[in-house]
Amino acid sequence: MRSVYDQTMSLCTLILVDDHPLMRDALRNLFDAEPGFQVLGEASEGAEAVQKCLELDPDVVLMDIRMPGMDGIEATAQIVQQAPRSKVLALTTFSTLEYVVPALRAGASGYLVKDARHEEIVSAVLQVREDEMTLSQSVANSLANNVLGDVPVPSVRRGRTETAHTVPQETPAATNQQSFVPDLTTRELETLRWIAKGLNNNEIADQMKVSHGSVKAYVSQLCDKLGARDRVQVLIAGIQSGLVEPELTDDMTQ
Repeated sequence: MRSVYDQTMSLCTLILVDDHPLMRDALRNLFDAEPGFQVLGEASEGAEAVQKCLELDPDVVLMDIRMPGMDGIEATAQIVQQAPRSKVLALTTFSTLEYVVPALRAGASGYLVKDARHEEIVSAVLQVREDEMTLSQSVANSLANNVLGDVPVPSVRRGRTETAHTVPQETPAATNQQSFVPDLTTRELETLRWIAKGLNNNEIADQMKVSHGSVKAYVSQLCDKLGARDRVQVLIAGIQSGLVEPELTDDMTQ
């Protein structure tokens, strides 16, 4: 397998969370064979994952969603709150929106399904560590169709099934009903629109003819103004505010 690791990058540390030992073994073997990665620990359920994260301070947590005890969604929310330096990348069998949307809202920085190729998983981990968004193609398509089609999204948090309604396509009436539309600068709005097209920070910098550091500053300002933790939540908040519509492409999904 061809490595996607750049030797100029610092070591990327990981925690693997899955209730199936064979899956954890497979992931450990994958990253042990890949230069530039170190698996700090493993967990078989959410509460253990939170504790390991607090103890070991990994760069990225690879998180399964459905597990006995505390599920991956609740664990993600607790890690985001208690160990905000660590990024969570959901890696699970389930690609339906009843799992995707709660995971992203809980603070996951990306969402992959387990049929992803090895190089896609490795690349996604590096993207998430650098505050980039990463979604499997099937997840990205479902998310875009849901947002643009105003399809109700069921929620499975804490064992109950609820329905969370998405924001419809922007219309004059919908615009008037927006409860909160932040006051963004021209550069911030331009950055948000490029994020909605799926570009990463380096690509946005090229498009805007500014430095990578300037783009990171714009994203940080967007996080502050939109009440978001990362790029995933920035995009969700931008869609909900009627500021942008997603234009998901292959660039956004690996």
